[in-house]
Amino acid sequence: MIAFNLLPDARVLWCLRRTRSDVACVLRLGTMPIEVQIFQDVELVLTEVFHEEQLALAWARSYERRLRDKGWMDSPASRAS
Repeated sequence: MIAFNLLPDARVLWCLRRTRSDVACVLRLGTMPIEVQIFQDVELVLTEVFHEEQLALAWARSYERRLRDKGWMDSPASRAS
């Protein structure tokens, strides 16, 4: 399960699991540009930047869909929230 401290301006959009690995998508709105961060377990593996929240959310949904197409499912961490 992913366990990391979120900054006050961040929120988890989704968290997926495959075998024993979790991937979480975190949206940071307090920054400009807006950041979408992808964590695998506790490691930050990807940061994408956007100038509009809607573009950031669309990218995050697309990334989630691609992972689900590859067999990733809701993580127990996402069901706990």
